[in-house]
This record gives sequence, C-alpha cells and structure tokens, in this order.
Amino acid sequence: MTISLSDDRDMFGALLLAITSVASVQAAECIVGVIGDRVLLPCVYNGLKNLTSFHISTEWRRGMQIIHTTVWIEGQVDNQNVSHSIRTTVSSLAPKTGDFSMELHDIHLSDTHNYSFHLKPHGEKSSSLCTVCLTVAGHFSHPTLLRQNGVDGGETRLFCSSRGGFPAPSISWLVNHTQSPPETLVKTYMNVLPQSELYNITSVLSINISADTAVTCVIENNLLNETLTATSVGVRSSTSVVRLSEHMWAFSAALCVAVFFLVAASLGFQKKWDRDRKRKQHRYGDDSSSEGTDMIVFDLEQWASLPETDV
Repeated sequence: MTISLSDDRDMFGALLLAITSVASVQAAECIVGVIGDRVLLPCVYNGLKNLTSFHISTEWRRGMQIIHTTVWIEGQVDNQNVSHSIRTTVSSLAPKTGDFSMELHDIHLSDTHNYSFHLKPHGEKSSSLCTVCLTVAGHFSHPTLLRQNGVDGGETRLFCSSRGGFPAPSISWLVNHTQSPPETLVKTYMNVLPQSELYNITSVLSINISADTAVTCVIENNLLNETLTATSVGVRSSTSVVRLSEHMWAFSAALCVAVFFLVAASLGFQKKWDRDRKRKQHRYGDDSSSEGTDMIVFDLEQWASLPETDV
C-alpha cells in the first residue's frame, strides 16, 4: 500500500485539528504573571507525527498580532522573527520535544491578553494548537502604619498606606488581632499612577481605644493570593513627641545651670589658691634673703691673723 505525500499532509492536518479541540481547554484558567518577572505560556504538541521530518512554521499570536514566528526544516531553526520587543523565547529543540511553550520576559501590565500558538506545515493551512490566557498582577509594598493618639481611651487615628500594586486590593482592619471595627469608622482612598496604572492605597481608621490596644492593617491582593499586614501597639503620636521634647528641654536647662555653678566654684577656688600661693612665696622670699646675708659675713679677726704672702 502506497501513501502519497498529499495523503500524509491530510492525515497531519486531521491530527492538528484533533489536537486543537483538546488544546482549547487550556484557556479555561488564566495564568498570572507578575510585573517585571517572566512567565511561561505553555503549549505542548502531543501528536503522533515526528515534526522533525517536516518543513513547518510556527506562530505565537497576541490576539491577532503575530509576536513570534519560527520556520523549522527537519527539526532545525531556519528562520526566526521576534516582533514583541525581543521579550519572547521559544526553545530551539521544540520540534524534537514537542514543547513549543513561549517564555515572556519583563512582563508589563499591557501584556494581559489571550495568546495562541499556530502550527503550519509547508504548503498547508495553519491550525491553532494552544490558547493561553495571561493576566498580570503587581506586588504591593509592605504597608506603612502610622498611629496618632489623643487622650488614652479617646479617639485614635491610624493611617495605613501601600503602593505600586495591581489590581486594586482589599483592605481591612483588626483590633486586638480578632475584632473588625465598623465600616463607618474607616475611610479608604485609592489613586492610580498615570504612567504605570498601578495603585496606591491609603486607609484611615478613627476609633476610641486605649493606648496599649493592638491594631492591625491587612492588605490583600487576591489575584496573587498575597496578604500583607502591619501592626501597631502602644502610643505613638505627635503628643508624646511634644512631651518628650519638653522633658529634654528641662533636663538641658538644669544641666546648664549645674555646669555654670561648677565652673564658677572652680574659678573661685583657683583665685583663692593663687592668692595663698603668692602669700606663701612672699613670706619665704624674705627668709631666704636673710639667709643669703649671713653667708657673706666674714670673721674679720680671723682674716687679719692670716699670714701675708707675696703675690
């Protein structure tokens, strides 16, 4: 039995159509990529044909836009065209392994889209083997929690801020790690950065609590299944800073007064010590002069009795 080349191509096309019906299921769930990272868009050929025996071309499309094209001759890359800012990669061993997955580098928010992989035998129509949904998310910064206290047991305001994430997160508060305050006590502000379309978020909680009450801010990015928390315990407010400044001023003033008296006492002692030293020097100076006079007194009688000598 002889099989013509056209029959072989028809069988190959039928196999591609069968694979297409199975591969379309892959689009049921979206792959989540993180801004700035890389993501793998999977596509594996599970057909019976050995692709290294054919002259084929493959395409990855973003919607209707072709972003990565490769021509293969007997399993070897003959030509490759990357038109997506050189951020895509397909393995050069794809026809041998059947793995035509595309790696997308340095993900942008605009990369959120449906992607499809198409395989075309030479001289035949192309068939879509895989469809992949990609959605993009961004990590939020760790929340910053500031606490402004009034009178102990009175109204306390807490400010929780996080930035640079996507999509818009959900934010909640916990008092003493378990209790959720009423929503009427919370005001949340959110803005979108014009250049990147990322979100900055600030939430304000105004509540009557004691100074030692623990308050936690919770930020959730459901797309990344990511939860960030920050907890504040104790009094941290502008009032406590002002009181601390007053105490430091009083201590500094007292220290300056003490130093002044020490310096004054030291100067007085120095002057008294100098006066006493001069007085002693003056008295001792008179005694020494008399002693010097005694040293030069001669005994005239003894001197006269000395024998005379010729010079």
